[in-house]
Amino acid sequence: MNGKEQEHRTAPMGEREQTEMTESTESTESGAASNGGDDADAVPAAETAESEQLADRANRPGDKTISRRKLLVSMGMAGAAAIAFGTMLNANGGEGGTVQEAVYGKKKPKPGEPLDLTGTGCVVRATIAELRAMTAPDPALAYLVTDPGQEGHFIVDPEDTTSSDNTGTVLVAASGARLKRLLEAPFMNVKWFGAKGDDTTVDMTAIQLAINAASAMGGGTVFVPKGTYIVAPSGSTRILLRDNVHVLGEGTGSVIKVKDNAGDYGMIFGAASSATPLRNVRISNLRVDQNPQNNLSCNINLSRTDSYYWQFVIALYNYDHIVVDNVTFDPTCGVNTITMNNESAQNATITNCRFNFVKANGDPEYDNSAIYLNGRNHTVSNCLFYAAPGQKARGAIETHGGQSVVTNNVSDGYYTGVNIQANSKDIHGDITVNSNTFSNANQGIQLWPYKHYALRNVTVSGNTIHLANTVHQRYTTTGISSAGGTTETGAFENITITGNTITFQEEPAYRSSMNEAAYGIGLVKDIDMTNVLIAGNLIKNAPVSGIRLGSNSKVGTIRNVQITGNVVVNAGYYPAPSELYRAAIVLRSTVNGANVSGNFISDTFDQAKGLFSIRVNDFDGTFTNVSVTNNLIASKQGGLWFSISPSVTTDAPLVKTATAYPPASGTFNQGEIVMIAGPSVAPGQTPAGYKVTATGTAGTLSGVTGTGTIGTPTITVNDSSPLKPEQWIRIAAGNQLRRIVRISGNQVRLNANLTTDVPTPSAISFQAPTFEPFGAIGRLPGIADTNGATVAQLEAEMNQVKQALRQYGILHT
Repeated sequence: MNGKEQEHRTAPMGEREQTEMTESTESTESGAASNGGDDADAVPAAETAESEQLADRANRPGDKTISRRKLLVSMGMAGAAAIAFGTMLNANGGEGGTVQEAVYGKKKPKPGEPLDLTGTGCVVRATIAELRAMTAPDPALAYLVTDPGQEGHFIVDPEDTTSSDNTGTVLVAASGARLKRLLEAPFMNVKWFGAKGDDTTVDMTAIQLAINAASAMGGGTVFVPKGTYIVAPSGSTRILLRDNVHVLGEGTGSVIKVKDNAGDYGMIFGAASSATPLRNVRISNLRVDQNPQNNLSCNINLSRTDSYYWQFVIALYNYDHIVVDNVTFDPTCGVNTITMNNESAQNATITNCRFNFVKANGDPEYDNSAIYLNGRNHTVSNCLFYAAPGQKARGAIETHGGQSVVTNNVSDGYYTGVNIQANSKDIHGDITVNSNTFSNANQGIQLWPYKHYALRNVTVSGNTIHLANTVHQRYTTTGISSAGGTTETGAFENITITGNTITFQEEPAYRSSMNEAAYGIGLVKDIDMTNVLIAGNLIKNAPVSGIRLGSNSKVGTIRNVQITGNVVVNAGYYPAPSELYRAAIVLRSTVNGANVSGNFISDTFDQAKGLFSIRVNDFDGTFTNVSVTNNLIASKQGGLWFSISPSVTTDAPLVKTATAYPPASGTFNQGEIVMIAGPSVAPGQTPAGYKVTATGTAGTLSGVTGTGTIGTPTITVNDSSPLKPEQWIRIAAGNQLRRIVRISGNQVRLNANLTTDVPTPSAISFQAPTFEPFGAIGRLPGIADTNGATVAQLEAEMNQVKQALRQYGILHT
């Protein structure tokens, strides 16, 4: 049927008939009144011959559906009385009967069943085969198709001589007459078009016919009732989606299943062309089974040059307003399950879907993503992604370009939860990834620029990430991190990472398949970064770095960074070949403007395994307007290495106190001031304080010996109890001066490698600091009047003055 109708409905005719009883009744009562009212039960069946008005019925060309009201008008009183079933009318001479009873007797049709009006003389029962065989179907009659699953009423459309037979809504008789299914709404059941849903018959053609029929009417809904519908996509052959046509099932009981050994195919659902956007399509309440365990004739191999092996379920390369809702993809196996990929396209929503990835035949390491979106205005929410161990599910979600919202999703077993990337059309970015849970992952969330295009305005907040690094055994493992190769040179701008929880599996043993790129939060690329906030995150067991900013090669400038209020527990314990990055927080490259404050860093192992607490070292870059203050660092065995450039502002005290001089204990660094707080003062002689001129540790260390190997930074001591980080010690063997940076049991980590082998226990002592006194407290008593004194007396007095000047530090000879 052709033309347009104002209203799209989404239920089959039988389900709505009772609700429209009143409308039919009003029409019937009006007709009955004009014919005498009480004679309704006496209307002869022969009156159906008076239906000349069928030529003007509502499904003529120009109308895409025929309503019941139009049908009543066109079919006259007999048809009206017959079709207006179930309406309470005094149709049996005032005896309280109904038209339904008059037509059917006491048997009522079940909800959703077609009307059996064959006893009225206006409807004839027939099969589809019988209708097709007719040489003279009667335009005055309605024909009730009785084929199971395809039931419905058809009438002749004498004005149509060209429509093709599609089994569901158009049948072509032997005479050439076109019989049209009567529809109240553009709601197509795939079974009308011959689909069986029996897990055996290939129903792909029938599904396509249903979509085409709805499209021919200007849009509608294709209904997939419960059943298993086999499809056989191959190469570029697929089910073509159409504008304004929705596909609706009954939940997981409505299954679209790929045929056994279907072989290679590009996709199951796609558009006819990417030249124009596919618009206004919803796919909902289905289950899709790609049947990888029984499709052994396929070969997903990314080295292939053709494009017909991807095994997408839904693939669109130009789109506008597409919704996939409450669809279960189980199992799914393609390079992508859903791909909507066009930088100029827009409005994709994927909600409440379920994905279970099972690897297909082919390359055992082929790249794959469940959802791949590229364009503008994306939403992925409330979806569940699962992959069993060994299935090598790579990515749950990829979103390229903004505006994009990824929220309240859960993945388990996928390598990556979300990949976020810019594209060439995206000016603002505006991407939010929040409140997701990614379990047993290898990378939680990755941020990518695109070529030279910047990634801007990204907020990653409130996500829970658990990393199964010992299970996946990948070369890198990260919670929230940058990604991409050397060709992605675009900047990061306005990146906010807050309130996330990131937990790694403990992996204390070195393996060659993992490098130093194993961090909780890391923006590590040779690019510029501006306005980065990393706050309020909890990071536990990060193998190499808790939080890391800046490139390995120290390329790019980082501006305006705030790292505050984070809790970093047990970072840097993994024995990575490069120890530069084994830190709770590390900054590299050129940093202009950064505040690292209020973070809590701890090592809870019985014997400390981490190395650096915070590393902002001149070896790693250039630091301007950088402050590292108010951070709390705790460890069971004496702290972690706090390695900070002199150019960085810290809250380390420049003034210390001691109860007596020389101090009995403590480490004093060159340039510090030590004030003596003891009560004993010799007026004019006791210095006000001392300036440290050489760094060292005060006190006496006795009975401590150690051994070590040349070229290594550790010694093993017999007693570590009197030792603390930051102390300066001297090893007698080779007279080696070293600073303690970490203590783990009896293993003492030094700030530099040993230059002399220490194979046997060698005495260890403190290296004392040196001090220079300044000022003096109090004044000397006055000198007596020397008037009239002899030369000898004056000389004695002058010697006293010189001595006084020496005592005050004024005279040094």
